[in-house]
Amino acid sequence: MLPPVLRRLVLTVAVVVLVLLGAGPHVRPDLVRDTVRVVPGSGSAVAATPPQQAAAGCPPAGFTRLDGGHIRMPAGARPGATRLLLAIMSGADGDADDNLKLGAVANRQGIAVLYPTVRAGSIWELNDAMGVADVASVTGLLQGALATGCFDPGRVSVVGLSNGAGFATRMACKLPAQFAAVVSVAGGYKALDACPPGTQASFLAIHGSADTIVPFNGKLPDRAGNVPRYAAGWAGRDGCAAPPATLHPRHLVTRLVYHGCAGGLRVEVLRLSGTDHGWPGAAPPWPKHNPSGVDADLEVLRFIRHAARP
Repeated sequence: MLPPVLRRLVLTVAVVVLVLLGAGPHVRPDLVRDTVRVVPGSGSAVAATPPQQAAAGCPPAGFTRLDGGHIRMPAGARPGATRLLLAIMSGADGDADDNLKLGAVANRQGIAVLYPTVRAGSIWELNDAMGVADVASVTGLLQGALATGCFDPGRVSVVGLSNGAGFATRMACKLPAQFAAVVSVAGGYKALDACPPGTQASFLAIHGSADTIVPFNGKLPDRAGNVPRYAAGWAGRDGCAAPPATLHPRHLVTRLVYHGCAGGLRVEVLRLSGTDHGWPGAAPPWPKHNPSGVDADLEVLRFIRHAARP
């Protein structure tokens, strides 16, 4: 028989070898989520308590860069109650300097503005033939913002300028249950795919009569992209009565207003005589001329302020 000292040495070596060979209990990381605990005194096993979700919160007031864009937040934003405006601008920087002043004006009214800045090419993709990468990236940015719990999901609207306006309209058609309102400023509709029949949201088109890049009445020979015609199609999906009322609230301004829309939805067209292509109210050259003096910032926010999903 081995002396006690040698027996202890042999046992120690054996244990070390077994550990190195992987013997003994082993916890699989992929099964950790399925571990159970026994409630003392019950004799029964219950699933382990899952980690609690992070409390809802809002980004800080002011300008914050995000993955795929940036956001301008108002002071005093409240979790679950803040209105959100998704702004699709033509420039790749998402109007980071707020040259259009939309962010500043919206923030003063308690509205946050989210600007996507990532797109696949030099312009936003307007239809499925052009691609779906832009839809995916903007959807991801929007979902990330909504996941914070800061924003009221029923009070999310989208606005765009020029090519960005066409893409904003496309986003509303791609996400038919997402937006309360869609605002298109100098937008083109000729290249857009047809919107699904069940898509509903309030819709406002702001367009200058002197726009030669995206003509108000569409381009010859078939007048494709005609603004009143496109708005009429949206009004039909919203269950509005036709024809629209024609109003002249001020000099050089014509407003087409549809009434009787379902669920409190609204459809309007704002035609600005003598205004060319661009964001009315912004510094020239986009637009170069805006004799009516209409400020698109105020019109956009007027329209979305009370918009809600039907």
